[in-house]
Amino acid sequence: MPVQTLRFLASAEVLSALSDNSLLDTPPTPVRGRRLTQHYYDTPDFALARHRVLLRMSKTRRGHHLELSTPEGDAAADIPGATPDLAALGPDWEAAVATLLDGAAVHPVFTTDIKRVTRHAGEVEVGLETGTIQAGAEKLHIKEVVLSGPGLALFPFALALTKKFPMQLQADSVAGRGAQLAGAPAPRQVKAGAGLTGTPSLDEAVVDLTQSCLSQFLANWPAFYRGDEIGAVHQMRVAMRRLRSVLGLFSRAFPAAELAGFRNEARRIANVMGEARNWDVFMQLLHDGPAAAFTTEAGMAAILDQCRRYREAGYEAVHALLADPATSRFVLTVESFLARHGWRNGVPAEALDTLTAPALDFATANLLRLHRKVRKRGKRILSLSPHDRHLVRIELKKLRYAADLFGGLFVAKGKVKQYSLAAAGLQEELGHLNDLATARELLDRLDGGKPDTARAIGIALGWCAHSALADDAVLEKRWKAFTGTKSFAA
Repeated sequence: MPVQTLRFLASAEVLSALSDNSLLDTPPTPVRGRRLTQHYYDTPDFALARHRVLLRMSKTRRGHHLELSTPEGDAAADIPGATPDLAALGPDWEAAVATLLDGAAVHPVFTTDIKRVTRHAGEVEVGLETGTIQAGAEKLHIKEVVLSGPGLALFPFALALTKKFPMQLQADSVAGRGAQLAGAPAPRQVKAGAGLTGTPSLDEAVVDLTQSCLSQFLANWPAFYRGDEIGAVHQMRVAMRRLRSVLGLFSRAFPAAELAGFRNEARRIANVMGEARNWDVFMQLLHDGPAAAFTTEAGMAAILDQCRRYREAGYEAVHALLADPATSRFVLTVESFLARHGWRNGVPAEALDTLTAPALDFATANLLRLHRKVRKRGKRILSLSPHDRHLVRIELKKLRYAADLFGGLFVAKGKVKQYSLAAAGLQEELGHLNDLATARELLDRLDGGKPDTARAIGIALGWCAHSALADDAVLEKRWKAFTGTKSFAA
C-alpha cells in the first residue's frame, strides 16, 4: 500500500505534549532530533517552481546530496562539489531539467533549516518539525507535525491525534512557501481535475472521484492564504459541491450511513463559502452594471462600501472555517472512509458484484436519469418562477458534474464535447439569472436609510429586474440547444 503524508500546523505546546503522548510508541532509546539544512535552487524567474520541479542540495560528511523532485518522478545523487551537478542525476533527468532551464543558470533562492524529531505509532511515522525557511532577509518559522504511512493506518491515527490535539491541516508545502518568500509568483486557484478514463470498476470510481474532490478542496488552500483568494474560494466551493453530487450518486447504490453525513458537512462548508462568493459576484455586477451606468449617483459608493463590509465578514468566516480543526477532521474522516472502502459495508452480499462491474454501466444509467430529470423540471422554462428555475439549475449542475466526471469513459468524445457545451451554455444562463435573483436578496440586506443610498438601491433593483426580463430570449435559445442535443450516454 503506498505511503501517504499529512502535514499539520502545531503550536510549541502541542509539539511538546506530543513528544511524551501515549498515542506514540515508546521509543527504544532516548529520542534525539536530527537537523537538516537544505538549499533550494532555481532561476531568477523561477522556471523550475513554475513547472512544480524542486532542485535542492544538503551537505553530507563526504560532500553534498543533490535531489530532484518532478511531477514525473524523483532522482538523487551524491556529489563532491557545492554546486548542483545535473549530470550526476543521469542523462535523461539532465536533459529534462535543461529543457526547463533553457540556458539559464540556477542559483540558491531559499534555505530550509529544520530540526526533526521522529517517532512512530505503529505503521505511522510521526515527525515533529521546528525550524525556519529563509530567503535573503525574509524568514518564516515552522512548527508542524508530519505523519507518513499507509492510508489504512495513517488516517485513523490522524483522526485520533487531531481529536486529542486540535490541529489544522497544512496543505501548503515547505517548498511552495519558500519559493514565494523568495519572490516566486503567488499560487493560483486550482480547478477541478480530469474525470475518469479507461475502464475502472465502480469500486475504483468511488475512490478516484471522491479523492478528486478532496484534492481540489485542499489544493486551493495555498491560493486562499497567499494568492488569489477570490478564485480559491470559488474553487473550494465548487469542490464541495462536486463532492456532494458525487456522494449523492453513490449513495443511491451504496446505502452507507456515513455518506449522508459527509454530504451534510460538505453542504455546510460550501454554504459558508457561498456567503463570501455571493458578495464577490454581486459587487462585480454592481461595478459592471448600475455603478458604471450611473456614475453621478452618490449613493452607489455608499452601497458598495456596505458590500465591502459584508464581503470582509464573509472572508473572515472562511478563514475561521479553514482554521477550525473540525474542517480538517472532516477531510480526514472522508479519507479514512476511502482507505477502508467503507461503502462496501452497505452493500448486501448478493449485490457485491455491482462493485466490480464497470463504472461505465453506473455512469450510463445515472447520466440518462439526470438528463430526463432536467428536461422534466425545465419544461416550459420561460414560465417558471425564479425559485423553480433555480431548482432546474441545481439538477443541471448535478448533470454537468456527472458529465465531467464520467464523460471520459465514453468512446464518442465528439458527442461528449457537444453535449457538455450545450449543458454549459444553459447552466451559464441559469447561473446569470440566479445571480440576479441573489443580488435582489443582498440588496434587501443593505441599509437604505439615507435618500441617496435608498435611490441607489432602487436603481440597482430596477437594473436587476430589467436584466432578468431581457434574458428570456437567451434562456429560450439555450434551453432549445440543450434539449435538442442527445445525451452521449444514450
